[in-house]
Amino acid sequence: MPEVILSDYFYGDESEEFIYFKIPRLLITDQKFKHVSTDAKLLYGMLLDRMGLSAKNNWNDDSGRVYIYYTVDEICQDMCCGRDKAMKLLSELDRGKGIGLIERIKQGQGRPTKLYVKRFTTRTAPPKPAPPTPRNFLPNSDVDFSDVQRSEKSTSRSRKSRRPEVEKTDSNHTKKNHPDFSHPDPSIPPQSSPGAAVGIDRYEQREEVKANIDFEILQNAHPYDDVESLLELMVDVLCSTAPTMRVAGEVLPTETVKERFRKLDSSHIEYIIEAMSQTTTKINNIRAYLLTALYNAPVTIGPYYSAAVRHDFG
Repeated sequence: MPEVILSDYFYGDESEEFIYFKIPRLLITDQKFKHVSTDAKLLYGMLLDRMGLSAKNNWNDDSGRVYIYYTVDEICQDMCCGRDKAMKLLSELDRGKGIGLIERIKQGQGRPTKLYVKRFTTRTAPPKPAPPTPRNFLPNSDVDFSDVQRSEKSTSRSRKSRRPEVEKTDSNHTKKNHPDFSHPDPSIPPQSSPGAAVGIDRYEQREEVKANIDFEILQNAHPYDDVESLLELMVDVLCSTAPTMRVAGEVLPTETVKERFRKLDSSHIEYIIEAMSQTTTKINNIRAYLLTALYNAPVTIGPYYSAAVRHDFG
């Protein structure tokens, strides 16, 4: 029998040598999760690990559901990544934007976001049972059918004739069947219900915009007020719940404007700041001017720099 050798003591962080993150096998092997990135799957395992700590701390909501706290800064530190990647990984796992393995609940007033880690299964739902076969209807011999018309020509005296003034009934094709909004203009997307916009969190949206435009880099290269003003205007647009928005004198669907704003990056912001610095014309409505500049930036940035190059090289 081999001799059992006792090892030395644990020192420092050696106690964590045999602590592991667990990632469900299905998350790796099942086809449903093939499009989920490896980093997002690792983050899900890290979130599962925190569930045990939350259970010990009795972090339960009113319904008894366990939640965790795991800030974006903590994710950046643990996964050695930037804020933009951390936000993208959370979005990839989120119920609203991604696969639905987590749910984020904003608390506001500077408090951290609650994270609910979801359980999942890929078990195929059983097929629905076939509807029962209808039985052949056989009339009861005890029922009196003397009032039923038995031929094309009416012979039953008990069938009362209609009064002359109600001979013609109203058509069933009424305005209720085709209300005014049943055929909307296809160029304008349908409005969402008022409750749909409640989930838009300004802080989260602001963090996503900052990541998209490399906010910290822009801050170091350009005046703070210029970068901050453009950031806040972009957040205002992306958090707007209005169905339409006026841009460059035209009324556009808000979703169309948002789609364009989601394409903006640091190069567009630098382009607008540079163009503003060269503008000598008095601007009466600076907000409307910047809104138009942001909306047009993805279209005008190319011709702007091409013209600048031609000017410099004659």
